[in-house]
Amino acid sequence: MRNVIALGLLLLMAAAKVNAAENAMLNIELSGLSQVEGNVYIAVYDNPDDWLGESTADGMAVSIVDALVDDLVVANMELPPGNYAISIYYDVNGNGELDTNFIGIPKEPVALSNNAKAKFGPPKYKDAVFSLTAEGMTQRIEMTEI
Repeated sequence: MRNVIALGLLLLMAAAKVNAAENAMLNIELSGLSQVEGNVYIAVYDNPDDWLGESTADGMAVSIVDALVDDLVVANMELPPGNYAISIYYDVNGNGELDTNFIGIPKEPVALSNNAKAKFGPPKYKDAVFSLTAEGMTQRIEMTEI
C-alpha cells in the first residue's frame, strides 16, 4: 500500500512539473504612478471578444507598496504561451472597482499593454495584443494619470 501511495505522489509531482514547464513568465513593469499607496488591478485577456469585459484569462490585485521597485510597480504572472492583452487600473479610492463617468470613460488612471491608447472609444484589442513565448517576456507599461 505504501508503494501505491508513493507512486501516486510521484505522479502528482511529475504532473505539476510538466504543468509549470508549460507556462511562461510574464513580467509587468508599470511606471507613471504619482502615488505609492493602494492597489492596481491587472486583467489579462486572451481573445478580442472578451476584451475589457468581465471574462478574463487571468488577473490579480497588486499592492503598490509591496511591488514597488525604484519607480516601477513590478508584477509577475505565469501563463501558457499565447496571445494576450493586458488592462490595468489604479484604484484611487480603494473601492475595488474601476470608476467611470456616466458614459463609461474611466475616472481613475488606466494603462494597457503595448501602451495602447484610446481613439474615439476604447482602445482596440489588436493594439494591445502581444505574443508571450515559452521564453517569457516583459511588458513595460506607462500608467496614464487622469
